[in-house]
Amino acid sequence: MRDFRVACARCGHGTAYPAYRCPACAAPLVLDLAPVPPGDCRATSGQGLWRYAGMLPRTRHTVTLGEGSTPLLPLRRDGRDVHVKLESLNPSLSFKDRAMALAASAALDRQLDGLVLASTGNAAVSAATYAAAAGLRCRVFCATGSNAGTKLQTARAHGAEVELVVGHYSDAYAAATRAEGQGWLNVTTTYRNPLLTEAYRPVAAELVEQLGGVPEVVVVPVGAGPLLRGIWLGFTDLRAAGLTTTLPRMVGVQAAACAPLARAWTAPDWESALREPVTVAPTAAAAIADPLRGYQDEGLLTLSAARDSGGAIVAVDEPAIAEAGRALARQGLFVEPAAAAAVAALDTPAVPVRARAVAVLTGHGAKEPSALTVGSEP
Repeated sequence: MRDFRVACARCGHGTAYPAYRCPACAAPLVLDLAPVPPGDCRATSGQGLWRYAGMLPRTRHTVTLGEGSTPLLPLRRDGRDVHVKLESLNPSLSFKDRAMALAASAALDRQLDGLVLASTGNAAVSAATYAAAAGLRCRVFCATGSNAGTKLQTARAHGAEVELVVGHYSDAYAAATRAEGQGWLNVTTTYRNPLLTEAYRPVAAELVEQLGGVPEVVVVPVGAGPLLRGIWLGFTDLRAAGLTTTLPRMVGVQAAACAPLARAWTAPDWESALREPVTVAPTAAAAIADPLRGYQDEGLLTLSAARDSGGAIVAVDEPAIAEAGRALARQGLFVEPAAAAAVAALDTPAVPVRARAVAVLTGHGAKEPSALTVGSEP
């Protein structure tokens, strides 16, 4: 495992963990990890997330339910070289499990009472699952606009305290922020907690192991986008350790109904664009419908990762998401609409037809009632 320091993404000011905003300028915080030796980027006999423990921030506890090492399958798509990474097959059926395994471990290290977070659903289920596994309490704030009823029932089954907040994700975010501290570790997965992004670094190592090399493009559904940035950081680890020589282009995808990052991507000034009001239209992909209200600077971390990789941030419309969901279902893959958006993005100019690409399927359709409509025939 790697020693780390917490620093401001903007001014570099250091602070102690847990912390959620720079005390000097209020910008987002990131982790500065010690360099990783080549051997530590390889799989070990560890379990779950900790199979690639050498890529992760140091913790004393190692909570796991067997997350990670998810399947990579070829996708039948007009002869293209495309694979899908089934993060939908993690224990709570979403990619969030990687972050919550790390978060629960960090909370135990610090003898905290529990985990608190804002969620559209997937993070609620994951946090509740891993809090239960670790013997911690869990408190969830979920926006009424998230259509997360089934997911919240699951979170409650694990013992989570669930409070509905009128509005959209940003409203729930504000409520969780007010509740952090005093024994609660905020595990809201929008960069609020700088530790969580680091849990996604091993995805890069898994992809290289499974593919036998580095893909040319990795497509990731994004709300705020820590999954995209975490995977990108993992690929930079592998290259720095001398295990690979190339890096993929990272393509983030949003639903056109709520796409602040895609809109900012084409603007001359990202910061100004992120501060413009965002209209949130109805979308089946509620899991990525994040207007970033009140924490726009987090979006800069994702935009920068896409830029540094030579990638892009794109938006796809509801018909494209629906068709991608149907196509996946016909191949035996039932995913939530937000995950289907990654496959819809394969048909955008950001992903060359001849590129070796991976689409990350972030969540299963079993927890998302709207997936039943999206995946059915019109």
